[in-house]
Amino acid sequence: MDITHRRLNRVDILSVDGRLTAAEAPQLQERFNELFREGRYRIVLDLQNLEYISSPGLRVLIEARKRAREWKLTDFDRGDVRIVNLPPRIKEVFDLTGFTSLFHIYDDVVEAVGSF
Repeated sequence: MDITHRRLNRVDILSVDGRLTAAEAPQLQERFNELFREGRYRIVLDLQNLEYISSPGLRVLIEARKRAREWKLTDFDRGDVRIVNLPPRIKEVFDLTGFTSLFHIYDDVVEAVGSF
C-alpha cells in the first residue's frame, strides 16, 4: 500500500493505492494521527487506486472520521474525512458495512475539497 499526501490551504488530500490489509492499517492510522497532531482536520481521502480494504482498514477510516468530526471551530466549520473516487468493488464493501451513509462520498477531488 502506498499513501501520498498533498496539502492544500485548508484541506489535506491522502491518496491510498494498493491493498489496505490488516498489516497496512496502522500505517494509514499513523498518517491520520500526524495530520491531527498538526491541527489538520479537513481530509479528503482519494481511494481511486484502492484494490482491497480489510476490516481493520475500515476501522481506521471510521476512527479517523470520528476524531476529525470532534474538532469544530463553529457549528458550521468542523473537521471531517470525505471520500473521493470510490472504486465499484470498494463501494460494495461500503454499502454492505453501512459506510456509504456515514461518509460524504464524491466523484471528483475538486468537488470534495470545495465541500469544506
